[in-house]
Amino acid sequence: MRRTAVIIANYNMPERSDALARRIEGFKAPHDLILVDNGSDIAQPADHTTLRLGENVQTTGAWLMGLAYADALATKRGEPYGYYWFLITSTDIPGDADVLTPMVEWMDAHESAVGIHPALTADSTTSWRHLIGRGGSVPRPTWMIDNIASLYCAEWFDKHRFDKRMVYAWGIDLETCYWARIEGRGLYVDERVNVRKVTDIGYSMNRMNMAAEERRQKAGANMREVLAHKYGADYWHMMTEVGVTDDMR
Repeated sequence: MRRTAVIIANYNMPERSDALARRIEGFKAPHDLILVDNGSDIAQPADHTTLRLGENVQTTGAWLMGLAYADALATKRGEPYGYYWFLITSTDIPGDADVLTPMVEWMDAHESAVGIHPALTADSTTSWRHLIGRGGSVPRPTWMIDNIASLYCAEWFDKHRFDKRMVYAWGIDLETCYWARIEGRGLYVDERVNVRKVTDIGYSMNRMNMAAEERRQKAGANMREVLAHKYGADYWHMMTEVGVTDDMR
């Protein structure tokens, strides 16, 4: 199996960061945990912190810093990563199953696939209902995977790294998956494994230094500005409809 860089962005959520790290430690697939503390200023950094930033550069900036560290590790070892796995602290991994290894094994065996995401549990809170598990037993094709727990083929992803201008991480998933579709590459929801998404948990704990609605407004405005500049006023249609077939919905 090819090695995975597991990149987690943490801002003032050490409990959930360490819980993710402890779950991932026992996974069979070769991996390196890169836990980026994104300038935490309310809570202490997580015990498993790899990189500690001096200030909050928002989610996209934290992931890009983690990718830069992964690049340095790969250069030092002379061995590129096979995959990048992006997680946020609104994610938890229920039960004791190894979530990563089945996805890596499946991606290794399917050359056209560039992205896969664990199915979300039925009690997850998300706007992307197509990621909720449907009770299948194999990965199913989809049109978009959110960066709740997205695993990407590194060789492909390195050509389409997140746009640093979309600082709040809204839109980077749409753009990445748009490129996958127009290039004829596969995106999947893995029905065999699960994660749970708890939306706005950091805001309910008063850890984010802003209200959830304020961040939604800022993130939405940021996404619209960047994507409209790059793709024109019809960007939403491009991101959500172009290359989307019925079996992906």
